[in-house]
Amino acid sequence: MVMDNWITLSLTTKGPLNLKRTLETGHSSFPIPRSDKSGRYYFVITIPDSHKKVVCRVYQKGAKLIAEVSSYNEQLSENDLKALKKLLRKTFGLHLNMLEFYTEFKNDPIAPAFKHCVGVRLTCAHDHFESLISSILTQNSSIWKWVGQARRIKELMGDKFPTDHFMVYSFPDPQKLFRYKHLLKEAKLGYREEYVIKSTQDIANYQIRLDKLENIPTMEAKKVLLKLKGIGPKVADMFLLYGLGKIDAPPTDIWIQRGVSKIFFKGKEKSLEECREKLVERYGKWAGIAQLYMFDWIRSTSKK
Repeated sequence: MVMDNWITLSLTTKGPLNLKRTLETGHSSFPIPRSDKSGRYYFVITIPDSHKKVVCRVYQKGAKLIAEVSSYNEQLSENDLKALKKLLRKTFGLHLNMLEFYTEFKNDPIAPAFKHCVGVRLTCAHDHFESLISSILTQNSSIWKWVGQARRIKELMGDKFPTDHFMVYSFPDPQKLFRYKHLLKEAKLGYREEYVIKSTQDIANYQIRLDKLENIPTMEAKKVLLKLKGIGPKVADMFLLYGLGKIDAPPTDIWIQRGVSKIFFKGKEKSLEECREKLVERYGKWAGIAQLYMFDWIRSTSKK
């Protein structure tokens, strides 16, 4: 049965929004959702507290984010819709006042990125486990490669939700992914497969509770994440920023290393850790946002 009975939710933003750019910059909050010909992006989201799974499709209308949701054979209460709106606001970074960031750093060396990336928001995980696995898959990989791998995992193990346009899949929970880990061969993860399996095992056995990391200081959470196999400093920061929304955690890869070295050290190449420290020192609570804008700006301009 095709999903129908869509309920429409309208969400306002603080500052500009560019949904397409936000979703397609390669964040690792979750794989880029598939879109239909009308430009609506589809994904499965679980409502907090009630744990009901719904298909959500989102699109932009002016300065607003429009979310349409549909559920199989389950009535959605007013509390469900209220919780869903709150989760979607965080998922798409609508709660962040980007104008404050633009204003505070309007004379900064990365200010040209504001015009280039105007409206780009920090996405945040609606599913912590999916986000962590996505972060692992980004290692030494292109955006579309890791997105394809994450989508394949969903197709192999996730629940199916048919729509008018295509099938939409949920991401498997840790217990299910570990139970069907033999199917990962079909996702062609390479050496990352070992890391995915071992991290999944620890999470499935409750050695680490990802949801508990939200409420502890960033560096404490990072120490916990580094205990997982295959998670180094960069991947840990990816999950801290894009998974948990800790905007003071800037992931540092070769693109950021090049940018920070060029902008702040006159082209003298610095280590990844030195570049991370520079971002934290200069941008403080906004370090993760600065990293996001610098990453998209440098990658786009280098292609030209």
